Amino acid sequence: MARYLELEGYSVLTATNGEEGLVALASCRKPCIVLLDLMMPVMDGYGFLRRVHDDATLCGLPVFVLTASFTTELMAGAVGLLQKPLHMEVLLEAVAPYCPPPHEDKDSKPN
Repeated sequence: MARYLELEGYSVLTATNGEEGLVALASCRKPCIVLLDLMMPVMDGYGFLRRVHDDATLCGLPVFVLTASFTTELMAGAVGLLQKPLHMEVLLEAVAPYCPPPHEDKDSKPN
């Protein structure tokens, strides 16, 4: 997914677990969204969501939960649920309201 978003022109920061994700969020400017897998080592997605929700600087950050389970229940702190396997068109549709497509920004500038 990261590679696909980069090919679409988005800037992407990845983390392999929730703890690493929190460290990354503390060391960069706030992203437009977070794509969160629930099943991760060290700190899973549930723990990550709790920590984001409890942090005043991160609370309200749009988080999309990625899951292979058949749940349709939206978790507290998440703005959307994306089922795996994820089609890239669905990913782009989910991202668009929160992160304008980079190519549109370039096209809207005067020549």
